[in-house]
Amino acid sequence: MRTTNFLSGFGKFVLALSLTGALGACALAPKDDPDALAEYKAANDPFEPANRLVFAANSAVDAFILQPIAVIYRDLAPDELKPPFENLITNLFMPISFIHALLQGDLERAEMAAQRFVGSLPTLLLGDPMPNKPPVHEDAGQTLGVWGVEAGPYVMLPILGPSNMRDTTGVIIDFFVDPVRYLGQTRWSIGRGASDAVIDRSKNIDTVRDLQRNSLDYYAAVRSPYRQRREAQIVNGDVRNEQPAPTIGLESESVKNAVAIKPGSN
Repeated sequence: MRTTNFLSGFGKFVLALSLTGALGACALAPKDDPDALAEYKAANDPFEPANRLVFAANSAVDAFILQPIAVIYRDLAPDELKPPFENLITNLFMPISFIHALLQGDLERAEMAAQRFVGSLPTLLLGDPMPNKPPVHEDAGQTLGVWGVEAGPYVMLPILGPSNMRDTTGVIIDFFVDPVRYLGQTRWSIGRGASDAVIDRSKNIDTVRDLQRNSLDYYAAVRSPYRQRREAQIVNGDVRNEQPAPTIGLESESVKNAVAIKPGSN
């Protein structure tokens, strides 16, 4: 039964990705306008017609489901319960982060991820054993980037939001290698991801609203910050790396201002 559910769930995921590609008659590169051609190449978004359709659907999911839940969490959840809940979700990402830090050859960050996870076990993962150090967040997309794999064209995934071909491959890889899914069943990893999306969304509500109000092209306004964020994560800038579901991939101001390039990388 579990195998059947696993295959069914993953099949739906692959089908969603396939439909995204099927929808997308590629946007044709302009041939007679050098400026437009340069802009087309800089955007690296050949699937833009399909991406905009998926973006519209994601925005609707965000407006009617995720944002209301995030507002309830932000405004009504007891403040004393938020830290242990958020610690739990963060600590559940440490095993996969440990694996990818090792694959990237970053033994220091691998050790930090292991210490955070093991150190939180006595408190049932609800504590923060390293309050003076930021959590380690690594994923397969970052590992591929460290290995020199090009990002490829921009892609807007159903529910998962902004991505590219490299990160989309990373999502599929992490689906199979995530220790939490094997130790705690698939629904644990799904619950972890959904909870993380609510937490992240609760911290960028005003940021997203401002962008929606002030952007001439909301879709294009989301695309550039996503790329900057991912490039910062590959060189271990202090930003979150999880796919934020329909939160459109934006960060709260406090997180965006915390981006710091790893020493020696500039």
